[in-house]
Amino acid sequence: MTGLVQQADFSVLPNVSPVHCVTITLAAWTPILVKLFKQPTPQQFLKSVTTAAFTSFFFGYHVHEKAVLVILVPYGLLALSDGQSAKDYFFISFLGTYSLFPLLFEAQEFLVKIVILLMVHILMLSTLRRVYTELKLNRFEKLYIYGLVGHFVTAEVLLPIFFARLEFLPLLLYSAYCSIGTVYSYAKLFLSVQV
Repeated sequence: MTGLVQQADFSVLPNVSPVHCVTITLAAWTPILVKLFKQPTPQQFLKSVTTAAFTSFFFGYHVHEKAVLVILVPYGLLALSDGQSAKDYFFISFLGTYSLFPLLFEAQEFLVKIVILLMVHILMLSTLRRVYTELKLNRFEKLYIYGLVGHFVTAEVLLPIFFARLEFLPLLLYSAYCSIGTVYSYAKLFLSVQV
C-alpha cells in the first residue's frame, strides 16, 4: 500500500507530536515576522514568505519530499529580485529536483529523470545568467552539486547491485545527502532575512 501515513512510537528517539511541530514552527516564524513588520517592503515580504515556507517544510509534522515544491514557487519569484537570490534559488532548485528522484523508481524512468534535471537547470542557469551576469556558485555549492554525481551512481547503480536486500538504503542515502544541502540553503536564507 502506498501513501500510508502511520504513527510510530520510538524506543530511542523522543516521540514528536503535532503540537511540538506547531510550537517549533511558530517560534521559528517569529523572527521572520518581526523583520517583516519592521521592514514591510515587497522584497522583504517575498523573502519572508519563502523563509516561512522553508520553515514549515523543516518543522512540519508529516512532510513528504514533494513539499520542497512549496519552497521553490516563492523562491522562483524571489530569484527575480537580485543575483544572490537567483544563485541560491538555482542551488535549492537543483537539489530539490534531485531529491524527488526516488519517486521515479522504475527502470524506464532512469534516463528520463537525468535528462529532465539537466535540461531544466541548464535552461534555468542560462536564463538567469542573462539577467545576472555574475551568477557563480561558491566552492561548497559547486562541490555539493558535483557530489550528486557520485551520490547518484552509488544510490541508483551500486547499492541496488551489491546491496539489493537493503532496498531502503538508497532512500536513506538520498535523504541524508539532500538534507545537508537543504539545511545549508535554509540557514543561508534564514540568516539573510535577519540582516
